[in-house]
Amino acid sequence: MVNEISYPLISLKWGGAAGDGLQSTGLLMQKYFNSLGYSVFGIPGTQSTIRGGHVWQHLQVAITRIDHFDEELDVLFALNKQTLDVHFNNVKNNGIIITNSDIVNTDEFNIKIVEKEIHLVSLPLTTNARNIESRSLILANTIAMGVFLKLFNLPIEQYHEILKKRFAKNSKILEYNLTALQIGFNYNTEQDVSRRLGPSNGKLDNIVINGNQMIALGAAASGLKFLAQYPITPASSILTYLAMNAAKFGIIVRQAEDELAAINMIIGASFGGARAMTASSGPGISLMAEAFGYASMTETPIVVVNSMRAGPSTGIPTKMEQADLLSMISLSHGESPRAIFAPRNIEECFELTVKAFNVADKYQIPVIILSDFALSEQTKNIPEVDLNIKINRGKIWQKPSSEFPKFKRFQFTEDGISPRAFPPTPEANYILVGAEHDEESHSLSGNRCGLPNSWTIREKMIEKRFKKVKKLEEELDGPEFYGSNDADYTIICWGSTQGAVNEAVDRLNKSTKYSWNSLSFSNLFPIPIQLTKEKLQQIKYSIMFEINYTNQFEQLLYLYVDWKVNNRIKHLNGETSTPNLIIKKIFQLEEFKNE
Repeated sequence: MVNEISYPLISLKWGGAAGDGLQSTGLLMQKYFNSLGYSVFGIPGTQSTIRGGHVWQHLQVAITRIDHFDEELDVLFALNKQTLDVHFNNVKNNGIIITNSDIVNTDEFNIKIVEKEIHLVSLPLTTNARNIESRSLILANTIAMGVFLKLFNLPIEQYHEILKKRFAKNSKILEYNLTALQIGFNYNTEQDVSRRLGPSNGKLDNIVINGNQMIALGAAASGLKFLAQYPITPASSILTYLAMNAAKFGIIVRQAEDELAAINMIIGASFGGARAMTASSGPGISLMAEAFGYASMTETPIVVVNSMRAGPSTGIPTKMEQADLLSMISLSHGESPRAIFAPRNIEECFELTVKAFNVADKYQIPVIILSDFALSEQTKNIPEVDLNIKINRGKIWQKPSSEFPKFKRFQFTEDGISPRAFPPTPEANYILVGAEHDEESHSLSGNRCGLPNSWTIREKMIEKRFKKVKKLEEELDGPEFYGSNDADYTIICWGSTQGAVNEAVDRLNKSTKYSWNSLSFSNLFPIPIQLTKEKLQQIKYSIMFEINYTNQFEQLLYLYVDWKVNNRIKHLNGETSTPNLIIKKIFQLEEFKNE
């Protein structure tokens, strides 16, 4: 073994066809590296197919925390020929390619392999898998993992433990996988380069979790009692995670017949006193529009998760976009209050879900958690979260008091927030009319419509509902700088692009003569105007980065803060943004072409 290479960060990608077991293997690998004390970050590349097509799992392993990935690869696992066609050029010089020689012919890549000094490990994965169990071809993944462990001088024993936990209820499958791992580990790769990861950070108490699971966990910790959801990519794993843990968390979970039923069910549950949530993506959220307005008119607190995907219509179900922002601000007809939060990372998926439930109850409004495909599906290891959180149910009427001697569901108050009561509270009424109403829930759309008194009530009710928004704005969090506050250039972003943007800032500070920082937003609506102005005024030159064509957040800043960006870049092909891509697009701007 010569020319030993040590990696402070390593980038791996498994490529094959849907149904080849790549997602399971990727998760097992992350749990393995987590058990060794490394930081891990994983993200899938999927197509909307059950079997076939081209899919991949990307994994970054690092010594320190990581919130992004890049296209460049240290190791590529090619289980089929298409993986080489798509990803070969991303393999670094002196990188490693592990292929399935039963399926993949590498002859056309031989010249490039030599030029880039790539270490090729080609072995009959399918044949070896069939020799273990003729029907379990996905064992090829475990064999390849054994090869990788040997190449990188990594301990096999810890992977044994990961497999034992994964297949604890199926001893036969466990035996097959242990055999497959050992076959790969014993394979003679004729390696002439020893590979080794840098020392881990030693944190062994982390958990590996994805964005949707963190939203679900945040909801459970917030006292969620009822989830109604119709499955749709990429929000479905919220439903499956909470369904699997329903008894443990004390939650009723219902798979609704469609998205209209789902949102109406949670409105009913919330009216009854239960914290309630639904989750969907663009097409499903569109179907919820009328009921969303009903929740606003009746001031019924609900939480709605929109995991954005590329649109419009069916769009590209397994790709990401940030193109639903403006539609969420105006979801439903008429004008109605709502709050919108966009988590920037997996940790914030938990934190902002907790905040969403408290805001929904306190202000009696629907709240949207605006996630996206990349954040929903990415996995990362993080410290275990504290589930003991503060719950604020807002103004609950239980009996007559000096402030509220008689229950009026929509009573005019100084802050615009009326008391609410849960059935069967004595002396309270239970009318949930979607028409405009007076303080006691009597409809103004019937024989009172057009009478002078109804005009006054209508105006006061609109003002009442929007008075809450102004108060809410005062307690929302403003944007956050990453890097020096007085940088020459600032990249503005919102939601899940924060990790890639911050890494791009770090690289630009090292590679250019200018200073760079970022300003990222998570509390999107209502915009905390004063806090936002304070940060924006510190910017010398701004570059907006968002994943939509119509500059939606830029429009929002201009509309509410009267502020214009200097320049903008966007990424529209559906793939998750990376630091390299952001930097490349910056240097395509006219101002930087000669840099």
